[in-house]
Amino acid sequence: MSLRFKKPAFITLGLIALLSGLWLDYYLPEHTIATITGVEVKRTDKDGPINQKNPADGPTTDVYYIYTERTGEKIRVFRNEDTGWSWPFYFKFNAADVQAKAKSMEFEKRLAIMTSYGWRVNMFSWFPNVTKIESTEPDASTWSFFRWFWFGIWALAMGKAAVAIWRYFERLEDEQ
Repeated sequence: MSLRFKKPAFITLGLIALLSGLWLDYYLPEHTIATITGVEVKRTDKDGPINQKNPADGPTTDVYYIYTERTGEKIRVFRNEDTGWSWPFYFKFNAADVQAKAKSMEFEKRLAIMTSYGWRVNMFSWFPNVTKIESTEPDASTWSFFRWFWFGIWALAMGKAAVAIWRYFERLEDEQ
């Protein structure tokens, strides 16, 4: 292999690192502390919530939504759906129970720590999916060992790959 592939090799590794880092950021759980301000259930199909402009045209399902507010910030919306046995493997089968807990916390105006995965993207109507809700205190930590352990493993793997590529091309330069 020629030295002319050195730059493309590092560019490819950079793209792999970027995409895999985004993938990890989306699927690894994160914690949010907020006050629950409302809950709602919407009937949806493959095209989104069913309404007059979007009539049901296939199988439908109920999707739970949890509305929250952090002190001094805008309201943030979470989705609450079961993952079941499918990807991502959170094995969540208790969306109705999580919704009931959120509803009770709404009335009490208690702070909640919500464990969720996913991103909020307004343009595509994407919401993070809540996997767990618990009562908490205002000074509780949102640091997640599980999330940062896997980001650490990822960083070590990307660093090792970069060093391996660097050494490979160094050997090629020495041979020439």
